[in-house]
Amino acid sequence: MFKSLMIIMKKELRRVFTDRRLIITNFILPAVSIAIIYSLMGFMIGRTSDEIEAHTTTILSVNMPAEVAALIDADETMVYTDMEISKADAEAKIKDAEYDYYLYFDPGFSQKIVDYTSGTLPKVEGLYSPKSDLSIEANYKVGRLLEVYRNQVLADRLGGESFLQAFSLETAEIELPKEDKGLDRSIANLIPMLVSIFIFAGAMGIGMDSIAGEKERGTIATMLLTPVDRGVIIGGKVLSLSVVALISMISSFIGVILSIPFSAKFLSSDGNFDMSQFALGGNELFMFFLCMIGLVGMYVTIISVLSMIANSLKEAGAYITPAYMLVMITAFMNMFSGSDVNGVSYYIPIYNNLVNMKQILTGDGNFINVLIAFGTSVVITLALLFIARKLMHKEKIVFPS
Repeated sequence: MFKSLMIIMKKELRRVFTDRRLIITNFILPAVSIAIIYSLMGFMIGRTSDEIEAHTTTILSVNMPAEVAALIDADETMVYTDMEISKADAEAKIKDAEYDYYLYFDPGFSQKIVDYTSGTLPKVEGLYSPKSDLSIEANYKVGRLLEVYRNQVLADRLGGESFLQAFSLETAEIELPKEDKGLDRSIANLIPMLVSIFIFAGAMGIGMDSIAGEKERGTIATMLLTPVDRGVIIGGKVLSLSVVALISMISSFIGVILSIPFSAKFLSSDGNFDMSQFALGGNELFMFFLCMIGLVGMYVTIISVLSMIANSLKEAGAYITPAYMLVMITAFMNMFSGSDVNGVSYYIPIYNNLVNMKQILTGDGNFINVLIAFGTSVVITLALLFIARKLMHKEKIVFPS
């Protein structure tokens, strides 16, 4: 039986790896396209950030007080033009990108600040365009500048800057061993999602062609004429599909890694991610591998069962697409979930493996939880494999009219 299983598996793998079209579309093209897309995204995001940082913010002001003007003059990234202009005209100039920000002060603003005791506060009004990145950045910059001015005013009223401080706060980060720090949290959230989607996508195309495609072409009948149990045939197809899915996932992930010099600006939280952070210990790699194998087993058997039910490639695609969407939703749920995990999550198929992957990458992996997830994955995989075997023995399924 084992020998027959290996023969079927080798036959399926030979079909894949001797077809240049399949090699290009399933292994080479994903890596190249992902590397190019992620690199372009990182390059464009980086260029946009650099343009915003290099831009000199232009402020159109009315009744600018000397104290605020001095703060702007001290900042090399901002300039202002003070003039009498209506709010409507100023709004039109900001829409036309002639200026980034409109800043209005009450007439006699500085004297009102000095004389203020109670009642109506002196008015400051700002205006920016939500459609312009430069104008939005100007809003942040002016807000910080006015906060500095506010502290100056309060310091003058109270008799010195020391009176602005009610207490001294000192915070420190808990020192963790290097092996417990894990990866950048943004990367740790992203990788399980990519691994999950890459595995399913890698198995989907070839899986449909291997089963539904052969049924549609009638070539599966030739294989059934051999003195081999049909359960062994579907088992060999599942094993070969698992190998293809893993190789396709690794290929796609290589594309992500190749893009890191350019894509780190949006992949990591601080934009300073480097390859040295991928250094995981032996235990972490083993646990991560178990999680991957659990996903591969479930995804491949799901695709196999749905392909067995379908009578054509088109029909198989219609059945498998909702499953693919479910995989993506589960991956995104894990990506955007918090660090606190409910104990029930470790028993939910697919989601439990993704949760464990993220915890492994952040240095919080637990071998017991990984084994629980792997056990549930094995149960689901065997159940689906049993269903696929039963379907393989039904003539109406294998030879649709």
